[in-house]
Amino acid sequence: MNDKVVAGIDIGGTKIAVALEKHAGERLAARRLPTEVQLGPGKILENVSQAIEEMLAQTNTELSAIGIGCPGPIDMERGLVLSPTNLPDWIDFPIVEMFQKRFDVSVSLDNDANAAALGEYFHGAGRGFRDVFYVTISTGIGGSIICEGQVHHGVQSGAGEIGHTIVKLNGFRCRCGTHGCLETIASGTGIARRMRETLAAQNGGIVEEYDHITTETVVEAVKNGDGTAQKIWDETIKYLAIGIGNAITLIAPEAVIIGGGVSEAGELLLEPLRREIGKNVSMVPIEKVEILRASLGSESGVCGALMLARRTLKKMHENIY
Repeated sequence: MNDKVVAGIDIGGTKIAVALEKHAGERLAARRLPTEVQLGPGKILENVSQAIEEMLAQTNTELSAIGIGCPGPIDMERGLVLSPTNLPDWIDFPIVEMFQKRFDVSVSLDNDANAAALGEYFHGAGRGFRDVFYVTISTGIGGSIICEGQVHHGVQSGAGEIGHTIVKLNGFRCRCGTHGCLETIASGTGIARRMRETLAAQNGGIVEEYDHITTETVVEAVKNGDGTAQKIWDETIKYLAIGIGNAITLIAPEAVIIGGGVSEAGELLLEPLRREIGKNVSMVPIEKVEILRASLGSESGVCGALMLARRTLKKMHENIY
């Protein structure tokens, strides 16, 4: 009889991670696929399904459940991806139904930040803490609240969206439609855009001349002592500290875990961020709140998706007995 496994799927705007694990947690197979958003959701998920089928055949295993982390907004009750800004054409897309029909197993869906937070909570930097606030700083900024091992979803699974809290009145227009969201300033996209705009203004050029500049470019320039890059970085820290400081005041977590591509800057980000957050928090003893870098890197999302699949199996078992 074939071993039973769960599948975890972490969908991103540029890459999709897929993994199979035994029910007890032993990793058997994993793949990373380019998202290729231009293909549309149907073809993209067909590619993911084929990858899962190939891994099942290679490992001689049988699928029990699937967990999916996907950019929001999502409708967990109906199993829909509603309208993620970095996945064009994924409008009211029935992702859960599609996988259920393909594999005839239970499928659990959550947004990508919640999935990554679960991964870090149980397998990464969040181990040992009771209440955690997770922040991912990448192309956009997302967040997740975990209390005693459970994700707090809120209305329409909208809890934790720190990237869309307004930190600068009358600021840059966000993709969500409002102005001055934290994401417009401190996401990887926002950091690179502000650097390009600043250089264009300084040199009398046009922004498009600086399209080669990325967040990684800015980080390297800061390390090399570039004054303009340092100004952009300091502003990034300032507004992140406002957003995260407000979240700490509201939630009072034991730890804030910071993941995503921008977190790869390490202590260049965390050391000044800890200092600035301390200036913004007065109602919570900030010395009792750990501010840590996520430890699983690009694995946090797929680890959380696998956790979603296991929880689905557990609920099914409890309902039977």
